[in-house]
Amino acid sequence: MRITRAMLGVAMVGTAVMFGGCGESSAHEALAGPQEAAAGQAVMLTDAQIMGVLLVANAGEVMLGQVGQAKATDPTARDFNARMVTMHTEVIQRLEQLGQAQGLAPAESPVSQHLQLTTQRTVELLDAVQGPHFDISVMDAQVAAHAGTALLGDGLLAQQVQNPELKKELMAIRQTVQMHLQEASNIQVTLYNAYKPPHP
Repeated sequence: MRITRAMLGVAMVGTAVMFGGCGESSAHEALAGPQEAAAGQAVMLTDAQIMGVLLVANAGEVMLGQVGQAKATDPTARDFNARMVTMHTEVIQRLEQLGQAQGLAPAESPVSQHLQLTTQRTVELLDAVQGPHFDISVMDAQVAAHAGTALLGDGLLAQQVQNPELKKELMAIRQTVQMHLQEASNIQVTLYNAYKPPHP
């Protein structure tokens, strides 16, 4: 299975979150961009580049978690983001140890570069949001980031990884991401339902 750059844009739509208004997501509006112009081009990665993608994805989770931990007013959202900092930092440390043991130095790729840019833009948007809007927005961002990582893992990384130890670590990360995604989704729904005004 191969993933195209258009699919890649969907997978990394962390910036699809609309941070104004009531904090609802609008993925469609965020998809227009360079990835659409490159639609149909297959993305092929080496193990070194896969390592780079995993490191950048987890570093992005740490960044989002730090912002959420510092600014969230809801205790559940704040605690979730604090745990994301701790847990994804641990994953980064495991990846670095694996890379040293396997002689596998991380390398950049269009995927890792796009992930990094997406995280930077998301953090910039989050910095401008306050109060209940922030809590919903940061959980929107966490859901989008974890869903994007899951899609990348299933549709691209797992299909191309060659190193057995890296593949084992990728599978472990994928399971963790799924748990985080489910938890983030639950918190997102709870916050949205608490904020959303009842229908007359």
